[in-house]
Amino acid sequence: MHVGIDGGCWSNQRGYGRVLRELMKALGETDVSNRYTVYLDSSSYPLFDLKGPFDARRVATSQGVAESATAGSHRSTRDLLRMSLAVREPLDLFFFPSVYSYFPLLRRIPVIVGIHDTIADRNPQFSFSSKKQEWLWRAKVRLAIAQADTILTVSQYSKRSIAEWFHVPAARIAVMREAASPRFCVREFEAPPLPFALYVGGISPNKNLATLIRAFARSVARSQGAQLLLVGDYLSDGFKGNYAELKALVAELEVGCQVVFTGFVPDEELCRLYNTCTLFVMPSLDEGFGLPAIEAMACGRPVIVSSGNSLEEVVADAGLTVDPHNVEELAAAMDRLFSREDLRRSLGERAIRRASEFSWETAARQLLDVFEQARRRASR
Repeated sequence: MHVGIDGGCWSNQRGYGRVLRELMKALGETDVSNRYTVYLDSSSYPLFDLKGPFDARRVATSQGVAESATAGSHRSTRDLLRMSLAVREPLDLFFFPSVYSYFPLLRRIPVIVGIHDTIADRNPQFSFSSKKQEWLWRAKVRLAIAQADTILTVSQYSKRSIAEWFHVPAARIAVMREAASPRFCVREFEAPPLPFALYVGGISPNKNLATLIRAFARSVARSQGAQLLLVGDYLSDGFKGNYAELKALVAELEVGCQVVFTGFVPDEELCRLYNTCTLFVMPSLDEGFGLPAIEAMACGRPVIVSSGNSLEEVVADAGLTVDPHNVEELAAAMDRLFSREDLRRSLGERAIRRASEFSWETAARQLLDVFEQARRRASR
C-alpha cells in the first residue's frame, strides 16, 4: 500500500507529538511492504528525521499546527486548504494520527482518523477559551468522523466514550494501545536529597492538579519534608492551562517551598525524575490513555491514578486508584506509599511487568492490521 500520513503533530511536545513520533519510528522498523508519504507543515518539516519507507512532503503553511491550533486561536482557512491541496499522490488510504491536526481531504480514499478521547467534547471548559473555539473544534471533529472509514483510539474506555458521545457504531472504532518509549526504563541515578511525588503532563484543568496540591498539603509526608514536582510546560504550551490559579493555590496553602513547577524538561531529565521519584501520581478527571503513567511504570515506580477513566484500564492492578474528587483519599494514598517501602517495592515490580505488556512494535502491528482491514473494505 501507499499510505498518506498527516504529520502535523510531529513538533508537538505533548502526547500527540510523542505518540506520532514513536508510532512512526516503530512502523519504519516493523513494516517491510508499505510506503508512506508524510505531509508536514512548515514547523514540523525541519524536525522530521525518519528515513526508510517515509517520503516527507513540506507544505508551505504560514504557521504550524502547534502554533495556530491553540486554546485561544485556530488554523487559518488558507493553511487548511494548503494541506488539503497538497495531497495529490495516488494513495491507497490516508491516516490522521490525531483529529487535532485533521484537515479535509478533497478526494475519496479510505480515511483513518485518530481520536484520543472525548475530553474537549464532553467538557469544553477544560479546553477552550471562547465559544468560537469550541464551535470550530466541534465542527472539525464532526467533519473528520463523517470522512473517516475507521476511527482509531487508544483504550477500550475511549472506544466506549467515542461510541456513546458521537453515536458511532463500535465496529467502526479500532483500538491501538500506546506504550512507553524505550528511553524510559529502569536506570541508576544518584538518589535525590528529599523524597518526592512526581506528576507529568499538561498544566491543564482536566489534570485535577488543584486536588493534588490540596492533598499533598494535607499529607503527613509533606509535613516531614517531602516535595511534589509538577512537570509540564506552563509557558509556551498552546493548550488551555490553569498555572496562575495553581500558583495562587500554592501560595494560599503556604507550600511554595515544597511544590515545584519545573516547566518543560527534556527526556533525559524526565527519565531521571521517573527513576528517582518516591511515587508517581496522576489524578486526572479524565484521560484517553495516560501515557506518563505507563512511562513511570516502565521505570519501576509505584503509581497512584484516578478511577473512572482509562487510567484504571491502563494501570490495572499495578498501582493504587483513588476517587479524583476526594482530597483525603488521595492524601492517604500518597502517605501509604511515602511511608511503606515494602508496598513501593511490590507495586514497582508489578508496574514493570504491566508496562512490558505495552510496546510501540505491538502498536505498529495493530495499526497495520487497521490499514489492511480498511483496504479490504474499500475493495469490496
